[in-house]
Amino acid sequence: MEAGLLFYQGQIVVPNVGTLRTDLLRIFHDSPLAGHPGRQQTLELISRDYYWPGIRANTYWHVDSCETCQQVRKPKYALIPPQPLELPSRPWQHVSYDMIVDLPKDGNFNSILVIINSFTKYGVFVKCSKKLKAPKLAELFLEHIWKQHGMPEKTVLDRGRVFNNKFLRALYKRLGIDPHFSSAYHPQSNGQTEQVNPSIEHFLRAYSGVNQRDWTRWLPMAEFAYNNAVHSSTGKTPFKALYGWEPTLTPSNVPTDVPEANDLAATMEEQWKEVKAALQQSKLQMVAGESGSPLEFELGEEAWLDAKNVNLKTLSPKLTEQRLGPFRVIEKVSNRAYQLELPPTMRIHNVFYVGLLSKVKWDKKHTFENHPPPVTVDGEEEYKVEGITDAEECNGKWFF
Repeated sequence: MEAGLLFYQGQIVVPNVGTLRTDLLRIFHDSPLAGHPGRQQTLELISRDYYWPGIRANTYWHVDSCETCQQVRKPKYALIPPQPLELPSRPWQHVSYDMIVDLPKDGNFNSILVIINSFTKYGVFVKCSKKLKAPKLAELFLEHIWKQHGMPEKTVLDRGRVFNNKFLRALYKRLGIDPHFSSAYHPQSNGQTEQVNPSIEHFLRAYSGVNQRDWTRWLPMAEFAYNNAVHSSTGKTPFKALYGWEPTLTPSNVPTDVPEANDLAATMEEQWKEVKAALQQSKLQMVAGESGSPLEFELGEEAWLDAKNVNLKTLSPKLTEQRLGPFRVIEKVSNRAYQLELPPTMRIHNVFYVGLLSKVKWDKKHTFENHPPPVTVDGEEEYKVEGITDAEECNGKWFF
């Protein structure tokens, strides 16, 4: 016992009182600082400071039944294994970067420059324009990377965009940097950034507004959430791998031990050895696709529908919900096809291959919000507006 709190192996024991445990799960999963991470990452975040019997099962159930995650997370498909890159031996020795483009225009920005430290996997996300010219790109890189971490010995770029500009090649040569461009025939060889991009898009889908034009205000929190989640390649969060400690997610008055400078330096050296060993071990591990029997649905059961083949009138597919529904199953056509009850405004055939459907996971303690269905007028959906929170004029049109 300390300060009225019960501890177990250095963690605060959370009693099963009211909604206390559920509230903590929402802080460490649903909040913007957490960013709707996956099962293991949510468990790791909450287990840094808290414990209760059954915390793993409770956390997994909370993540699996999260309505937002089920809507915005992309269905997983088998991927071509990435080509392993040369391993760095220290932070910021090798840098990978790429761009997420064609986002809704927010001010002068419609893209994100994603920069990844290949050793610690630490990420820097910079808002920018798709029409970024080489001099401006060099300026952003100088401002966000070089001034803090020095010049990388090697960069891995995404071939085919502004990165491949002759100006940058000349600039790299002058600075003594060896540029390496991703293979044009196997773009997944730059797996450092391409594996991060879906995480950023997932975060922004979860928190950006309905009009999708406020994504820039969430970008700093997306960067924090990514760097505060354990990376599978290193077994550590990028933040700790780079700085040697974990950032604070929630305020706490419980005192913690602060290591002396010499101890911290020794700890950092040991951590970097661990990171290097973990990278070496995972370098040749390839992601294998999963196979199994098709899902089965009962009549009356609800299912999520993959939105990839549905033409939605949104500003950006990247920030749009990846699953639609849930919709009720009204007929089993075959073992691999089901008929769904769709709203009249979805003018598409209502029989779908089972591979486009996924199970709805319900949280028994927190039911989904049942939004009222839209009113259909002349084939168009109409909604009752509760209130206007903001307005913006763009190209002579008003957006609310």
